[in-house]
Amino acid sequence: MITHIRGILRHVAEEELTLAVEPMELEILIPEYTRRQVQSRVGEPVELHTIFYIEGNAMGARMTPRLAGFLTAIDREFFEIFCSVDGVGVRKALRAMVRPVRELARTIQDQDVKMLATYPGIGEATAERIVAKLRRKVGKFTLIQGAAGTEGDGPPVEANGAPANAEPDVIRDTFAALLSVGHTESQAREAIDRVLTGKKKFRTVADMIDAIYQQNR
Repeated sequence: MITHIRGILRHVAEEELTLAVEPMELEILIPEYTRRQVQSRVGEPVELHTIFYIEGNAMGARMTPRLAGFLTAIDREFFEIFCSVDGVGVRKALRAMVRPVRELARTIQDQDVKMLATYPGIGEATAERIVAKLRRKVGKFTLIQGAAGTEGDGPPVEANGAPANAEPDVIRDTFAALLSVGHTESQAREAIDRVLTGKKKFRTVADMIDAIYQQNR
């Protein structure tokens, strides 16, 4: 399994890029959002978190090995969940990822079928299936950005896409705890975002919840 690649970016096309990993050059499929992030970096080192898969029909004559690449492990994890929906294959998922994962996850969690249906390759019927299957599974992705320094708002993040002052598990469990005591998903998300914009580090769920309620006093 090929999960991580580092090389020199040689070329960026509409749906893929070419990465020089001596002595080879590899063609790697990428989402539209990733393309926009790397298109100005030709000739520079680039690191991608990758998924290896075989493209083609098992009954057909040709099976082609492919790599899909993402700037962060979080993006790759979201992509794998996204592809679990019936009717959303690798190519369709890559085309649909035109915005940061944080934003796409919020659209799904908010059950905004109308907005989701406007993403490339996602019609209304597919959008409904995505929301039905994933709306309870994308909570942690709404609390992160695609990568440090990329477009979008939110708390400071490390290079792997996770907030710099809290582990993903702490954020996920805090989110669940807030829901369990009556907060809505949007209220929980906003409360966590507020405390993550500061410099304080949160090692436990209790630490983060204390900070949230102190802000509300």
